[in-house]
Amino acid sequence: MGTRGVRWALYCAAAATCSPPHHTHTHTMTSSLSLQQSISGTDALDVSKLFSVAGRVAIVTGGGTGLGLVTATALAENGVKVYITGRRLEPIEAAAKFKPRKGDGQIIAVQADLATKAGIAALRDYVAEREKFVNILINNHGVFLGRAELDAKPQTAEALGKAMFEEESFEQWGDLFAIHVSSPYFMTAAFLPLLAAAKTAGFPEPGNVINIASLSGITRTSQRGQFNYNATKAATIHLSLMQATEFARRGLGIRVNSVSPGYFPSGMSVADFDKKSGDEAHWKDEYGIPFGRVGTATDYAQCIISLVVNQYVTGENFIIDGAWLAGQKF
Repeated sequence: MGTRGVRWALYCAAAATCSPPHHTHTHTMTSSLSLQQSISGTDALDVSKLFSVAGRVAIVTGGGTGLGLVTATALAENGVKVYITGRRLEPIEAAAKFKPRKGDGQIIAVQADLATKAGIAALRDYVAEREKFVNILINNHGVFLGRAELDAKPQTAEALGKAMFEEESFEQWGDLFAIHVSSPYFMTAAFLPLLAAAKTAGFPEPGNVINIASLSGITRTSQRGQFNYNATKAATIHLSLMQATEFARRGLGIRVNSVSPGYFPSGMSVADFDKKSGDEAHWKDEYGIPFGRVGTATDYAQCIISLVVNQYVTGENFIIDGAWLAGQKF
């Protein structure tokens, strides 16, 4: 057989089948050429085609403020018809005044309570009366309900235990779980038929879902005592993984991913952005962000749109945090 052949036989011994080295090399070359030929000589690699979302229909919950507003604006600017929801009418009506520079994108405000099945069903019916399909469902709504401020307490078992027991409640935990986990679950379930209908409407794939989580759902720390928020955001991430797995195994083709943002200028995460926007040392030392800045609207829009258009990604949690997690000292 020769020395080379013996080595190859040993290498392949555990495999059910194996091909001689030259066959493998030929197969790889043929596959590579096939991939190249599938896109060469066309406009498939033009960035305007790679990331085109024009003509799609989206739902962005909590789309009147913060990163939800960034998401809705970015999609509408690129030709998407975006339904945004919120409990308060004023912010979403203000957001709906946005007019894109070109194209047919628009933002439509719908007041909705997504903490109940009745509220979710009402939103589903409202959209179904107006649209035959939904391409994009972004479960963005979230809330922060306080925490036991552990760093401000004496670092003893008695003091910490008292703070954790008395400064939070079952109601807080239940409300956070309802918003961050139960609501995305029931939203996705309610809109499954409309998401599936996108494929039959002529789009290359059914609709896809993005659940907005947080780096707080990944870090090992409680971030000074916000156990409730962090635990429910971790559940958001795992819910997304389970949904993606079940929908893939059952042949629906509906992708589900989650996004875990780090620090962005919003009322929920960064209070002193205006004063410290250019101070790299502040963001590195006080917030622990190695990149020395908070995220921008552009950073976030790029992340969302890339997830929306990539038809081969599901069950993933995308972290966009300026390396904050990498800089954590456990």
